[in-house]
Amino acid sequence: MKIFRLKSNSRDFASFIEDYPDGQQSIIGRAMAQQWKPFEADFQPIALIQRASDKGKKNYQFDVSGALGPFFVFSENGIQALSEGFLAKHGQFLPVNTPSKRKTFLGYYPINPAPNCLDMERSKYRIYENGLVIDKVVLVGNNLPQRDVFVIEEDIMRIFVTERFKRHVEVAGLNGFDFSDGIEVY
Repeated sequence: MKIFRLKSNSRDFASFIEDYPDGQQSIIGRAMAQQWKPFEADFQPIALIQRASDKGKKNYQFDVSGALGPFFVFSENGIQALSEGFLAKHGQFLPVNTPSKRKTFLGYYPINPAPNCLDMERSKYRIYENGLVIDKVVLVGNNLPQRDVFVIEEDIMRIFVTERFKRHVEVAGLNGFDFSDGIEVY
């Protein structure tokens, strides 16, 4: 089974960053503090601004933005293609405000982490007050959940996807995904 880290391609595609006021915690910090628990029902839409790709492109041709991970932003096309079989069951769709006039986007935050998936002997990590900082992820294959998008208890930053998810993205013709980070599984 091939596992990948869910990422967006910032080399070739623009992405979103948050425009938040001074004194307010970013969605990245808030998402990590949630530790994969759902956000409350009164979640207020976050304001997003567009960031150019590494090549200087600035358009809305992407279907995923991972610059705010573990909080991801998907286009309406991405949500239609991925929601039913991949995203909806184990995550929350949350409102976002973007400057796009033609394309609709929603935030996505995964929930229901799988326990005991990090191979503590083979992975490289540092222990900090609020948890682990993982430099190299190695997963325990027998403990992985039977789903194509998942998160693990030990890591509050990464979202993992399967080869099946990757193929579905490619068949659907979705733009902006980066599957270059394959994860070791034992």
